[in-house]
Parts: sequence; structure tokens; C-alpha cells
Amino acid sequence: MDMKQRVSQLISTMPLAEKVGQLFMLAFAGPDLEYAKKLIKDWHIGGFYLTDDNSRSSAEALRLNQQLQHEAALRHCDAPLILGVDQEGAWGILTKETDLGPGNLALGKADDTSLTAQMYQVLASQMQQLGYNTLLAPCADVNTNPDNPIIGQRSFGEQPQGVSRHVKAAVQSVLETGMLCSVKHFPGHGDTATDSHSGLPSVDRGLAELVQTDLQPFVAAIEAGVPVIMTSHIFYPKLDAVYPATLSSTLLTGLLRKQLGFDGVILTDSMNMGAMRRHYGPVEAVVLALKAGADLIMLSEEHYENANTPYKELQQQTIQGVIDVVVSGELAESRIDEALRRVLCLRYQWQSTAGSPTPLSMTQAAHTAKESARKAFKVLRNSAGLWPLGNTRFQLAFVTNPQYYDRICNSRGIGPNDPIPASQYFSEGLQQAGAEVLQHSFNQLEQMLQQGAALPEHGPLVLVTEDYPLPGEQMDLPEQQHRVQRACELWGEQVLVLALRSDYELTRYPQLSTYICSYSSRKVSALLAAELLVSSNNS
Repeated sequence: MDMKQRVSQLISTMPLAEKVGQLFMLAFAGPDLEYAKKLIKDWHIGGFYLTDDNSRSSAEALRLNQQLQHEAALRHCDAPLILGVDQEGAWGILTKETDLGPGNLALGKADDTSLTAQMYQVLASQMQQLGYNTLLAPCADVNTNPDNPIIGQRSFGEQPQGVSRHVKAAVQSVLETGMLCSVKHFPGHGDTATDSHSGLPSVDRGLAELVQTDLQPFVAAIEAGVPVIMTSHIFYPKLDAVYPATLSSTLLTGLLRKQLGFDGVILTDSMNMGAMRRHYGPVEAVVLALKAGADLIMLSEEHYENANTPYKELQQQTIQGVIDVVVSGELAESRIDEALRRVLCLRYQWQSTAGSPTPLSMTQAAHTAKESARKAFKVLRNSAGLWPLGNTRFQLAFVTNPQYYDRICNSRGIGPNDPIPASQYFSEGLQQAGAEVLQHSFNQLEQMLQQGAALPEHGPLVLVTEDYPLPGEQMDLPEQQHRVQRACELWGEQVLVLALRSDYELTRYPQLSTYICSYSSRKVSALLAAELLVSSNNS
């Protein structure tokens, strides 16, 4: 008897409540193990979305994950839980104890698929050793909109072919470690100017244009054997005038299943993001997603909901609501069975193939991260010959308002998850390199710009710009750009911009003579930027 037959036989013995619960992947606040066990035992859920909020250290993470899987193994349906993490580079968990590398955009700019494969082996192996079994990565979005507030550094870039190559390399590498992975956000979140954590984006592309752009990386992922694809909460009105992708049978069943031939698990993005909550009731949204063809429903309790709602009651009411809808006949039990068959096959197959994790050398992981960051580093303008500064003394200022740094680490542990901004690592790197630098505080810079002051006699001025893909939040990007523009007006070729971010801002600076970009706001790139800035051997 093959896997599908065994799973079908198991499903035939399961009560409806167990079937429905297995289709939910939930989150919980803090180290609340007792509530997590209740979700497993009483509500029969199929997996968890986990963050730093649940485990503050690697030891805590391993202990928690082992306890969760032990509880699941005691059930009649003893399939292992899906334990998923947003470990994707620009986003990640346990940043002090793991190597995230520079992020996908930097990997795409380095354009070395072997490095991408190595970096994703690092991400997967380190998570696997802590008991997680599913990377909610990589992003397969083609970032064609430079004003995209939420993808940016999470994407491998702007060209479909390049993104496809790196998505394929990442997926293959993760699967080779024995981990599961999920590409996202189908059919593409790259051409949006709205963050779906807070609103409902709309993309005005038809099928022909999607085939040429956004869909290519998903096709590559399917060819690489990706087991899970995550949906996006985005309207594509030319394809479905009524529902966003997560709730659209046209997109999930018609396009993803039938046209692209994907037979794996369709996972929803979090159903409590603003794009869903502001337009649909909790049970209504889940039922529509299941009817559309989704198999696994994620409620990752984004930080803004966790703080403002009785999320435990909402989770349980949602599961019970789906059970009630099946009992009433509004949602066919055969649709539940179909989804459950895919979900259980995935989990049992992972159990049968996952071996003992192979320890990865921390030295090798760090080397891969630094080499990826180095190959991504680009000198995009250098007409004044300022780069590299070498032994030249120079001035330094960060153009980000410091109050925005408070946003890069939030209470739910989603997003960059690192309380230390790239600028601080950059300063530490300069100190280690013994740079002769005169640093201006943010307030001093603001005063100099407002007063039109002359620069002190201490060499050129390095301005550092930053951006982070923050769920439901944004940095002070227009204000940063205004400060750089004003600096160029005042000090001309004495200004050098070092971007610890993407280069999408560069078109705003036609007068700027020197622009260097790391394509990353991660620690490894910030430290490398400091090293390269004062290196006399750099070119």
C-alpha cells in the first residue's frame, strides 16, 4: 500500500473535528507551551508558525520543538507537525545564534547560484538542528516595483529569469538537507506598492504578462520539486474581479493546479493580516480559501493582532466555524478530505525521509555569508574618485531618524528580528578598522542641513542610508532621501552615499557623484562595508 492509500485509509477513520484541525497552522504568544499542547490535543492542529517570541535561544527552540512533536505523536493521527519559520535571510529568527547571510536581494546581485545554494543550506541546516522542519522561504517574488514596501531585500531581484535561477537553487538546496520549504507569495507580490500586512494590494496584470514575469520563478520552483507554495493576499482584477489570490479558485485551482501542474500543498499567507481582516470575517475568509483550493490555513497572529485581540478565542472560533460550515453542507467534506490528503502525505513523507541533521561548521557558514555579501557589493557611481577612502580621514552621518530603529524588532518576532540596526554594526566595523572618522549625530546632521553649514575640514562625508522590509511598518524613506538631496546641494562631490539597503533610491539623487550599495541591511554586509570603505586595495 503506497503513501496516498495509507493516508486515505487513515482519513476515513478520522472524525470531522480532527480533519479540520489538521488543516490549520497556528501561532501562539510567548513560551506558552500549555496552550500549544491544547491546540495539538484538543483542536488537532497540523502545525505551528514559530518566531523569537516563542524561543529566545537555540536551546529553548530545540526543547520546545521536541515537546511539540512529542505531543503530536500521541494522537490517533500521529503525523509530525509542520514547524515553520520565516528564515529567509532578510527576515529570520535567532539572529544572534544563526547565520542569515546578506538576504535574497544581495544573493541575486551576487548572481552566483552556487552561493545561493550554499547559503540556503546554511539556513536550512541551522534550523533543522533546532527541530524546525519547514522554511517559509524562499521568496519567489520578482520585485518589479521599486516602491514595494514589504518585499525589497526579500526578493532575488527585478528580472524574472534571474529570480527563477536563484529560487530553483534555493529550493533544491533546502530539500537536499531533508527540510521542507515553501516558496511565496503566489502569484507574485513584487509589483505592489501596498504592504498586505496592513492593506489589500492590487496588481493590474493579465495572464500573458504574469506568464512573462511573476510566474516564472514559481514554475522554476515547481520543476525543482517544491512541496509547498504560499499564497498572496493580492487582487489580480484581470484574472479574478471578485477575490484576492488566497480566496480565488481561478488562481489557486485554475492557474496553480491545472495550468502550472502543482500538486503539492497550497498554504495561505497569514489569514489575520490586514489584507484579510479588514475585508473578510475570520471564518468567511478561511472557508473561501478552502473552497478556492487552499490546503493549509496559516494564522500566524501578527503582532498587531496578538496585542489587540483575544487571539486564542479567535483561533478556536475559526476552527469551530469551519467545522460548523462543513456540518451545514456549505463546504463539502470531500474538499476537507482532499486538502487533508495532501497535508498528511507531506508530513508523513517528510518523516520517512528526514535523517539526522548534519552539523554545519560555523566557520563555513560565516564564510558563505561573508562571500555572498562581498560578491553583492557594487560601486554604482564613483565619478569623483572617492571610493575607496583608504587611509583618508572622513566624516560620517546616518540619515535614518534613530526613532525608526525601534521598529525593526517587534513583539511578535516577525520581520528582521534584530534589535541592532545595520548602522551600529557599521560603526563597530569602522572602529575595528581604526578609521580616522569624525561622526556627526543625527541632530547635528539635521542642524547642518537646515543651516546650510560648510563641512568641517575632515575629508569627505559618508552618508549611510538604510531600509528594512518591515511587516505593517515603514522607515522614514522620503525624509532620508530629502536629507541626501540637501547634502548634495550643499556639499556636492564631497558626499558619498553608502546604502545598507537596495539601490532603488538612486534615481532620486541625480547630483550624487558617489554611491556604493550592499543590497542588504544585515550584520554581515554592514561589517563588510566598513572593511571595504577603508581598504586601500579595493577597486
